[in-house]
Amino acid sequence: MINLKKLFNLGNNGFKKIVFLIRKRFDLIEVKILLTGLIIAFLIGLYLFYLLFTNLNLYRVLSSTAIIHLMGGRALGIATCLSADISLFYTISYNFILEVVIVLITYGLFVLVMRNVIQPKLFRSAVRQAELTAQNQKTRVKKYGAIGLFVFVMFPFFMTGPVIGAIIGYLLNYKAINNFLIVFSGTLSSILLYAFIGDNILKIINQYIHIDLVKKWGAIIAGFFIIIFLIYHLKSVKAYLSIEDDEE
Repeated sequence: MINLKKLFNLGNNGFKKIVFLIRKRFDLIEVKILLTGLIIAFLIGLYLFYLLFTNLNLYRVLSSTAIIHLMGGRALGIATCLSADISLFYTISYNFILEVVIVLITYGLFVLVMRNVIQPKLFRSAVRQAELTAQNQKTRVKKYGAIGLFVFVMFPFFMTGPVIGAIIGYLLNYKAINNFLIVFSGTLSSILLYAFIGDNILKIINQYIHIDLVKKWGAIIAGFFIIIFLIYHLKSVKAYLSIEDDEE
């Protein structure tokens, strides 16, 4: 109960800081980008809440897909939707929107921290790690310019992808609009590629393995990764709350 109260207070304080930031620094493009991401995230949350009461199975699939994307699992998120018999168009659209939201919010927070507009203790280490990763990859991407950034985002290997790609674009002094055009183009191209390949693979698999078995193992694998992700981050939040208590 104590930790739940602390988490509530943490969320409440974070909400107040965001409202204050939007009211006082709305002139900054990064604040507008962050607000756009939060609004879209809120709309997705409302849609999932609606599905919770109207279509529980679809809610489970889409909520699991959202968590998987937060883990950086673009391919697994697409596979989760396809294995649940969600249409190709719906799968592509939903997964792309999730990636857009994650990039907008992360980019906004990262740049605001870099510019010392905000200093959130909870995300300090994550922002620092993202910056170091982006700095390490920047030289390689810079050599090929916009094409290099597009390819970097489209083929997300270890420590690559749209979030780090957007941060690299910022470090290369790309304008936000140009940065997002490149990053989101690469993201959509990647999702299209994964979706069409994944759809064809599932069709082949279904010829030899019953579809219910595919769904079952898909749900097990997705659930396994989600549990690991939640445990890891709950431990991080708990450690942060303990540090806050020590400082008090």
